[in-house]
Amino acid sequence: MNDMRQELIQTRGSAAFAFDAEVSIELAPAQARTFAPQADCFPLGSRVFLTHLPGKPEALQIEAARRIKELGFVPVPHLGARNFNSERDYVDLVTAHSRNGISEALFLGGNPALFPGPLGEATQLLAHPVVKDSTIQTAFVAGYPEGHPSIVEAVLTDALRRKLDICAERSLEARIVSQFAFDGDMIAAWASTLHAAHPGLPVHVGLAGVTSLTKLIRFAMMCGVGPSIAALRRSASGLFNIVADRSPAEILQTMAASYPAPTGPLHLHFFPFGGWEKTLAWFSDYREACWPQVNER
Repeated sequence: MNDMRQELIQTRGSAAFAFDAEVSIELAPAQARTFAPQADCFPLGSRVFLTHLPGKPEALQIEAARRIKELGFVPVPHLGARNFNSERDYVDLVTAHSRNGISEALFLGGNPALFPGPLGEATQLLAHPVVKDSTIQTAFVAGYPEGHPSIVEAVLTDALRRKLDICAERSLEARIVSQFAFDGDMIAAWASTLHAAHPGLPVHVGLAGVTSLTKLIRFAMMCGVGPSIAALRRSASGLFNIVADRSPAEILQTMAASYPAPTGPLHLHFFPFGGWEKTLAWFSDYREACWPQVNER
């Protein structure tokens, strides 16, 4: 961690004004049981996204969201359309979260090409009457800085427009949270394009947390992150670079240089593949080293 911090100090100030201080993190529901970050690493009121994986009991997500809320954070449960065996399962999950006062959720289509239930797209979830009757007020939808491996760009653009239209009709605050990527220029261009097309739309940029290069590449391949893997591999030279922990500092620096004055809200969302403790500790050092202006607010 000290080596990474020294690297950040050498580039002090380079990313100081590029991003809002708001940060979120993603956990599996089981991780919520031991989630207890220090306030200087992860302030109260920050968002904690909770995954929705096929085959896992949805009661785990319900309990995790309840606990995260009790800790003083904002739980954002994933709702994956293709993970529901029936429409009733979806209604029951949203209803359970509403009983606990959950106010935000991420609406996803999901990955399986073949799925058991009648729901296959995020638009179906957003348009369902249960959302209108729920406590959900903020709807996150997915973004893809380098495109989707099985959906062409025109279809992605149209799907986003339809999701935003439904949110507007339902008086839901819409936000974008992206898949992680490793090419800072590509991420910056994507965020800039979104802000130009949808003024005022908050964009939460997905970043892989602190972990080894081998783990990053493995998770990237599992999640369908393709083109920017090359940026990772180019930076690997020698055994130490392969096994040593890597932070997203270089990506942030590149993004700041490519998009120095964001025209809309721009936030950070971490996928902590190496563990939430390691990523949040690194980010606390990052704020101290590179964002003194943020810390003085």
